[in-house]
Amino acid sequence: MTHTNFPALPEALPAGRIVDTAEHDRAPSAAPARGLLWMSDAPVDAAGVTWTRLRNDHERSGLYPVLLEHDYDDSRNDRWSFFGTAGGLDVDPETALRTLWDRLQEDREPEEDDEDEIPEEEWPAGPWPGLAPAGTGEDSPWAMAEQYAAHLQDDPDLHGRPPRWRLGLIPADTGAGALTLVGWDGPCNHTNQVELISAALRTWEERFGVRVVGLGSDRLWVSVARPPKDLDHARAVALEHFAFCPDNLWQGGYESLDAYAAALVGANSWTFWWD
Repeated sequence: MTHTNFPALPEALPAGRIVDTAEHDRAPSAAPARGLLWMSDAPVDAAGVTWTRLRNDHERSGLYPVLLEHDYDDSRNDRWSFFGTAGGLDVDPETALRTLWDRLQEDREPEEDDEDEIPEEEWPAGPWPGLAPAGTGEDSPWAMAEQYAAHLQDDPDLHGRPPRWRLGLIPADTGAGALTLVGWDGPCNHTNQVELISAALRTWEERFGVRVVGLGSDRLWVSVARPPKDLDHARAVALEHFAFCPDNLWQGGYESLDAYAAALVGANSWTFWWD
Protein backbone atom coordinates (compact mmCIF):
# COMPACT_ATOMS: atom_id res chain seq x y z
CA MET A 1 0.00 0.00 0.00
CA THR A 2 1.26 3.48 -0.87
CA HIS A 3 0.85 6.19 1.74
CA THR A 4 0.98 9.68 0.32
CA ASN A 5 1.32 11.06 3.86
CA PHE A 6 4.50 9.06 4.58
CA PRO A 7 7.89 10.64 3.81
CA ALA A 8 9.92 9.33 0.89
CA LEU A 9 12.02 6.38 2.00
CA PRO A 10 15.82 6.56 1.81
CA GLU A 11 17.63 4.52 -0.79
CA ALA A 12 19.30 1.14 -0.19
CA LEU A 13 16.82 -0.15 2.39
CA PRO A 14 16.28 -3.87 2.88
CA ALA A 15 12.90 -5.38 2.05
CA GLY A 16 10.22 -3.94 4.30
CA ARG A 17 6.81 -2.35 4.50
CA ILE A 18 4.92 0.57 5.95
CA VAL A 19 2.79 -0.36 8.98
CA ASP A 20 -0.38 1.71 9.20
CA THR A 21 -3.26 2.41 11.55
CA ALA A 22 -5.66 0.29 9.49
CA GLU A 23 -3.93 -2.84 10.79
CA HIS A 24 -4.93 -2.21 14.40
CA ASP A 25 -8.29 -2.35 16.14
CA ARG A 26 -7.41 0.65 18.31
CA ALA A 27 -7.51 2.98 15.32
CA PRO A 28 -10.79 4.90 14.79
CA SER A 29 -12.82 3.01 12.23
CA ALA A 30 -13.71 6.16 10.30
CA ALA A 31 -10.15 7.48 10.18
CA PRO A 32 -8.14 7.08 6.98
CA ALA A 33 -5.18 4.72 7.07
CA ARG A 34 -2.09 6.56 8.25
CA GLY A 35 1.44 5.27 7.87
CA LEU A 36 3.02 4.85 11.30
CA LEU A 37 6.45 3.50 10.48
CA TRP A 38 8.47 1.60 7.94
CA MET A 39 9.76 -1.76 9.24
CA SER A 40 12.16 -4.21 7.63
CA ASP A 41 10.69 -7.64 6.99
CA ALA A 42 13.53 -9.49 8.68
CA PRO A 43 16.62 -8.92 10.83
CA VAL A 44 19.43 -7.15 9.00
CA ASP A 45 23.19 -7.53 9.05
CA ALA A 46 25.30 -4.65 10.40
CA ALA A 47 22.20 -3.14 12.01
CA GLY A 48 24.16 -0.58 14.02
CA VAL A 49 26.08 0.64 10.99
CA THR A 50 22.84 1.03 9.05
CA TRP A 51 21.21 2.80 12.02
CA THR A 52 24.03 5.37 11.93
CA ARG A 53 23.64 5.92 8.19
CA LEU A 54 19.90 6.45 8.55
CA ARG A 55 20.40 8.68 11.59
CA ASN A 56 22.75 10.89 9.62
CA ASP A 57 20.03 11.19 6.97
CA HIS A 58 17.31 12.02 9.53
CA GLU A 59 17.38 15.79 9.04
CA ARG A 60 16.75 15.36 5.31
CA SER A 61 14.38 12.39 5.43
CA GLY A 62 12.35 13.30 8.51
CA LEU A 63 12.50 9.61 9.52
CA TYR A 64 13.93 8.71 12.94
CA PRO A 65 15.65 5.27 12.90
CA VAL A 66 15.22 2.65 15.59
CA LEU A 67 16.62 -0.83 16.03
CA LEU A 68 13.70 -3.21 16.50
CA GLU A 69 14.33 -6.31 18.61
CA HIS A 70 13.60 -9.55 16.75
CA ASP A 71 13.17 -12.44 19.18
CA TYR A 72 14.50 -15.93 18.51
CA ASP A 73 11.03 -17.12 19.54
CA ASP A 74 9.15 -16.02 16.43
CA SER A 75 5.80 -16.17 18.23
CA ARG A 76 6.93 -13.27 20.43
CA ASN A 77 7.50 -11.09 17.40
CA ASP A 78 3.74 -11.04 16.86
CA ARG A 79 3.44 -9.05 20.10
CA TRP A 80 4.56 -5.87 18.37
CA SER A 81 1.78 -3.33 18.46
CA PHE A 82 1.92 0.12 16.88
CA PHE A 83 -1.46 1.78 16.76
CA GLY A 84 -1.06 5.55 16.69
CA THR A 85 -2.24 7.56 19.67
CA ALA A 86 -4.39 10.54 20.51
CA GLY A 87 -1.90 11.69 23.11
CA GLY A 88 -0.06 14.90 22.36
CA LEU A 89 3.61 15.81 22.41
CA ASP A 90 3.15 18.87 24.62
CA VAL A 91 2.93 17.09 27.99
CA ASP A 92 5.09 18.79 30.61
CA PRO A 93 7.92 16.34 31.47
CA GLU A 94 7.88 16.92 35.22
CA THR A 95 4.10 16.61 35.28
CA ALA A 96 4.44 13.31 33.41
CA LEU A 97 6.95 11.86 35.87
CA ARG A 98 4.99 13.17 38.86
CA THR A 99 1.84 11.53 37.49
CA LEU A 100 3.59 8.18 37.11
CA TRP A 101 5.16 8.52 40.57
CA ASP A 102 1.83 9.40 42.23
CA ARG A 103 0.09 6.43 40.62
CA LEU A 104 2.72 4.11 42.07
CA GLN A 105 2.20 5.64 45.50
CA GLU A 106 -1.55 5.16 45.17
CA ASP A 107 -0.90 1.48 44.47
CA ARG A 108 1.07 1.00 47.67
CA GLU A 109 -1.91 -0.75 49.26
CA PRO A 110 -1.68 -4.29 47.85
CA GLU A 111 -4.69 -6.31 46.80
CA GLU A 112 -5.69 -9.09 49.18
CA ASP A 113 -3.99 -12.40 48.37
CA ASP A 114 -1.72 -10.70 45.85
CA GLU A 115 1.12 -13.19 45.45
CA ASP A 116 3.12 -10.69 43.38
CA GLU A 117 3.06 -8.08 46.12
CA ILE A 118 6.24 -6.01 46.31
CA PRO A 119 7.45 -5.60 49.93
CA GLU A 120 6.56 -2.09 51.01
CA GLU A 121 10.07 -1.29 52.20
CA GLU A 122 11.33 -1.76 48.62
CA TRP A 123 9.11 1.04 47.30
CA PRO A 124 10.61 4.52 47.10
CA ALA A 125 7.95 6.42 48.99
CA GLY A 126 6.71 9.90 49.77
CA PRO A 127 5.81 12.90 47.65
CA TRP A 128 7.29 13.39 44.21
CA PRO A 129 10.95 14.36 44.81
CA GLY A 130 11.31 16.58 41.74
CA LEU A 131 13.63 16.33 38.78
CA ALA A 132 17.27 15.41 39.25
CA PRO A 133 19.92 17.97 38.26
CA ALA A 134 21.13 17.80 34.67
CA GLY A 135 24.21 15.78 33.84
CA THR A 136 27.45 17.40 32.84
CA GLY A 137 30.06 16.61 30.22
CA GLU A 138 31.18 17.35 26.69
CA ASP A 139 30.37 14.07 24.94
CA SER A 140 28.20 14.41 21.83
CA PRO A 141 24.78 12.75 22.33
CA TRP A 142 24.71 11.58 18.72
CA ALA A 143 28.26 10.24 18.80
CA MET A 144 27.33 8.29 21.94
CA ALA A 145 24.17 7.01 20.26
CA GLU A 146 26.17 5.78 17.28
CA GLN A 147 28.59 3.97 19.58
CA TYR A 148 25.68 2.37 21.40
CA ALA A 149 24.03 1.26 18.15
CA ALA A 150 27.32 -0.39 17.17
CA HIS A 151 27.45 -2.08 20.59
CA LEU A 152 23.88 -3.39 20.30
CA GLN A 153 24.68 -4.69 16.83
CA ASP A 154 27.29 -7.06 18.29
CA ASP A 155 26.13 -7.59 21.89
CA PRO A 156 24.94 -11.19 22.49
CA ASP A 157 21.55 -11.73 24.09
CA LEU A 158 21.04 -13.24 27.55
CA HIS A 159 21.58 -16.72 26.09
CA GLY A 160 24.82 -15.78 24.36
CA ARG A 161 23.24 -15.75 20.90
CA PRO A 162 24.02 -13.13 18.24
CA PRO A 163 21.56 -10.22 18.39
CA ARG A 164 18.79 -9.98 15.82
CA TRP A 165 17.60 -6.49 14.92
CA ARG A 166 15.14 -5.29 12.36
CA LEU A 167 15.15 -1.66 11.27
CA GLY A 168 12.38 0.85 11.80
CA LEU A 169 11.88 4.39 10.47
CA ILE A 170 9.38 6.66 12.21
CA PRO A 171 8.27 10.09 10.92
CA ALA A 172 9.38 12.10 13.97
CA ASP A 173 11.73 14.90 14.94
CA THR A 174 13.08 13.09 18.02
CA GLY A 175 13.23 9.62 19.48
CA ALA A 176 11.14 10.76 22.44
CA GLY A 177 8.36 12.00 20.21
CA ALA A 178 8.60 8.96 17.94
CA LEU A 179 7.20 6.66 20.63
CA THR A 180 3.99 8.66 20.94
CA LEU A 181 3.62 9.32 17.22
CA VAL A 182 3.88 5.62 16.44
CA GLY A 183 1.75 4.53 19.39
CA TRP A 184 4.31 2.12 20.89
CA ASP A 185 2.68 0.01 23.60
CA GLY A 186 5.82 -1.39 25.25
CA PRO A 187 5.06 0.13 28.70
CA CYS A 188 1.37 -0.94 28.66
CA ASN A 189 1.75 -2.99 31.86
CA HIS A 190 2.78 0.23 33.60
CA THR A 191 0.87 2.90 31.66
CA ASN A 192 -1.18 3.08 28.49
CA GLN A 193 -0.31 6.78 28.16
CA VAL A 194 2.81 6.55 26.06
CA GLU A 195 2.84 10.34 25.85
CA LEU A 196 3.97 10.32 29.52
CA ILE A 197 6.88 8.08 28.55
CA SER A 198 7.74 10.40 25.64
CA ALA A 199 7.64 13.44 27.91
CA ALA A 200 10.05 11.84 30.38
CA LEU A 201 12.38 10.90 27.55
CA ARG A 202 12.23 14.45 26.24
CA THR A 203 13.58 15.90 29.47
CA TRP A 204 16.25 13.17 29.59
CA GLU A 205 17.26 14.12 26.06
CA GLU A 206 17.79 17.66 27.32
CA ARG A 207 19.33 16.95 30.74
CA PHE A 208 21.36 13.80 30.09
CA GLY A 209 21.92 13.70 26.33
CA VAL A 210 19.71 10.61 26.01
CA ARG A 211 18.92 9.27 22.54
CA VAL A 212 16.47 6.47 21.72
CA VAL A 213 18.28 3.67 19.86
CA GLY A 214 16.32 0.41 20.26
CA LEU A 215 12.79 -0.81 20.87
CA GLY A 216 11.39 -4.20 21.82
CA SER A 217 7.87 -5.39 22.46
CA ASP A 218 8.38 -4.37 26.10
CA ARG A 219 11.95 -3.00 26.20
CA LEU A 220 13.68 0.28 25.44
CA TRP A 221 17.39 0.96 24.85
CA VAL A 222 18.77 4.51 25.08
CA SER A 223 22.25 6.00 24.98
CA VAL A 224 23.31 8.50 27.64
CA ALA A 225 25.95 11.14 26.90
CA ARG A 226 25.86 12.91 30.30
CA PRO A 227 25.15 10.29 33.01
CA PRO A 228 25.34 11.01 36.75
CA LYS A 229 28.91 11.01 38.01
CA ASP A 230 28.37 10.34 41.71
CA LEU A 231 26.00 8.32 43.89
CA ASP A 232 24.01 11.28 45.24
CA HIS A 233 23.16 12.44 41.73
CA ALA A 234 22.46 8.87 40.63
CA ARG A 235 19.99 8.37 43.50
CA ALA A 236 17.94 11.30 42.23
CA VAL A 237 18.03 9.87 38.70
CA ALA A 238 17.07 6.43 40.04
CA LEU A 239 13.88 7.89 41.51
CA GLU A 240 12.93 9.16 38.04
CA HIS A 241 13.65 5.68 36.67
CA PHE A 242 11.36 4.20 39.31
CA ALA A 243 8.48 6.40 38.17
CA PHE A 244 9.28 5.67 34.53
CA CYS A 245 9.84 1.90 34.81
CA PRO A 246 9.45 0.41 38.31
CA ASP A 247 10.23 -3.10 37.05
CA ASN A 248 13.84 -2.01 36.55
CA LEU A 249 14.15 -1.78 40.33
CA TRP A 250 11.73 -4.52 41.33
CA GLN A 251 12.94 -7.20 38.94
CA GLY A 252 16.42 -6.06 37.95
CA GLY A 253 18.29 -8.06 40.57
CA TYR A 254 19.16 -5.02 42.70
CA GLU A 255 18.98 -5.32 46.47
CA SER A 256 18.25 -1.66 47.08
CA LEU A 257 17.71 1.70 45.46
CA ASP A 258 21.35 2.53 46.20
CA ALA A 259 22.51 -0.60 44.38
CA TYR A 260 20.48 0.42 41.35
CA ALA A 261 21.77 4.00 41.58
CA ALA A 262 25.38 2.78 41.78
CA ALA A 263 24.90 1.04 38.42
CA LEU A 264 23.86 4.38 36.86
CA VAL A 265 27.07 6.22 37.82
CA GLY A 266 28.98 6.84 34.60
CA ALA A 267 26.74 4.49 32.59
CA ASN A 268 26.43 5.57 28.94
CA SER A 269 23.31 3.51 28.30
CA TRP A 270 20.04 2.77 30.07
CA THR A 271 17.77 -0.17 29.35
CA PHE A 272 14.16 -0.39 30.52
CA TRP A 273 11.92 -3.44 30.70
CA TRP A 274 8.23 -3.44 31.57
CA ASP A 275 7.12 -6.89 32.74
